[in-house]
Amino acid sequence: MEFVPVPDTKVLFFIHETRRQDYAVYAAEVPGVNIEWKNQERDGVPCGDKDNHPVVGVSWEDAQAFCQWLSKKEGQTYRLATDREWSLAVGIGHEEKWTIGVTPASLNFKVQNAFLWGGDFPPKTEDKAGNYADTAYREKFPTKSFIEGYTDGFATTAPAMSFNPNKLGLYDMGGNVWEWCENWYDAEEKDRVLRGGSSYSNFKRHSLLSSCRNRNAPNPRRNDGGFRIVVELTKPER
Repeated sequence: MEFVPVPDTKVLFFIHETRRQDYAVYAAEVPGVNIEWKNQERDGVPCGDKDNHPVVGVSWEDAQAFCQWLSKKEGQTYRLATDREWSLAVGIGHEEKWTIGVTPASLNFKVQNAFLWGGDFPPKTEDKAGNYADTAYREKFPTKSFIEGYTDGFATTAPAMSFNPNKLGLYDMGGNVWEWCENWYDAEEKDRVLRGGSSYSNFKRHSLLSSCRNRNAPNPRRNDGGFRIVVELTKPER
């Protein structure tokens, strides 16, 4: 497992999303792990069904259980990134105004010009921007919208590290799957935050922004949702 530091945080980020093969080790060691992650589909097309692809079909609660297992196993504190840590890792943390009372919901889409590939929308095939709703996606899902002219070669999930990393050496900080974060989305505390500049099924400009936040209750399992872990160096920043 390879982790890299993120400036202005007190954690190391795992360089890629948690893969199916990583989650399988946990599921084999821990009795009673929900098995939905083994057979995820979108309209009959398998998603995340190969070992080197990010695991999908895991809830926020599932991700928490994985982190608790790994922490006990390794003797360190592993967890999901906070929303602020995730922003710093993707490169927009200093553009967002984090003050008392700020929630991820209030920062959603606020940074309007930052995409993982560094250019503007839409991405170009030669940008190798990430795994989004492309021409391969449209071939498998002919009724769905997609980014016209963009080809990344994957209809659903892609193997971890298939595209260029960002400046910190982190892969798939945009595209592939939505990633659970620690935080509640807003003050109502009903939904948890997902980040990732959209998933393999997204195509709209606002969804691909690095500042985009998604949300879901902690227990549903999505066929485009996974997670990435961090390891604490000291007390976590929130």
